[in-house]
Amino acid sequence: MRFRMLGPLLVYDGSSWLAIRAAQQRLVAALLLLEAGRAVPVERLVDELWGERPPPTAAATVRGYVMRLRRLLGGGSGGPLVTRGLGYELVVEDTDVDARVFAGLVVSQRRDLEDGRPGTAAAKLAHGLALWRGPALADVPASPTVTAEAERLAQLRLAAQEDWLDVQLQLGRHADVVDEAQRLVAEHPLRERLWAWLMLAQYRCGRRAEALAAYQRAHRALVEELGLEPGPELRELQRAVLDGQPELLYR
Repeated sequence: MRFRMLGPLLVYDGSSWLAIRAAQQRLVAALLLLEAGRAVPVERLVDELWGERPPPTAAATVRGYVMRLRRLLGGGSGGPLVTRGLGYELVVEDTDVDARVFAGLVVSQRRDLEDGRPGTAAAKLAHGLALWRGPALADVPASPTVTAEAERLAQLRLAAQEDWLDVQLQLGRHADVVDEAQRLVAEHPLRERLWAWLMLAQYRCGRRAEALAAYQRAHRALVEELGLEPGPELRELQRAVLDGQPELLYR
């Protein structure tokens, strides 16, 4: 079985990608997937689904959700969803879950960068970012675990996008990243690293005035939202752009 979490939750049955129609059953599937390789007690599933006010039939309802998930996943008692004591475990390989594949590519590309292989790193980042189809677990009802994991994955995606901009600039592809950097700073105006990559890409494209204007926009956002001045790296970059000293710019 294969699973997609980086967007709406989907399950691959060997021939097609399937959605789980019932919202609460989808939540149970997501929780088991997030804890894949570990047993999840029925009590915890009840807490995630209903919080402090579960219905009297909560445990039986969870067992019903699991029974229907087993039918969807196939294999019956020999399938990937197994009973472990008073809980259930989803047994999958890391390569079967898009979020785990993505996380592995992010770690691997950073080793490539350390070893002086930016081209390989760029390819891995492109592959990993292409796995995303929208916000993680986009159609799964909120629960403490789902909300926390969706936010963690969103931050990992953003860091990977920053890494992708960085690698493209190392490869001299500054003209290819300006639009993407513009889009990302509009979505995340408090990320100084994104502003730095935008300024550097604009400067290297001969758009010095735009790079200086980007710094002013970054300064305004940071002061208005956080009450903070830009950090030393962004200020140094502004000075380098003002002085026309590209050797002082990152890499």
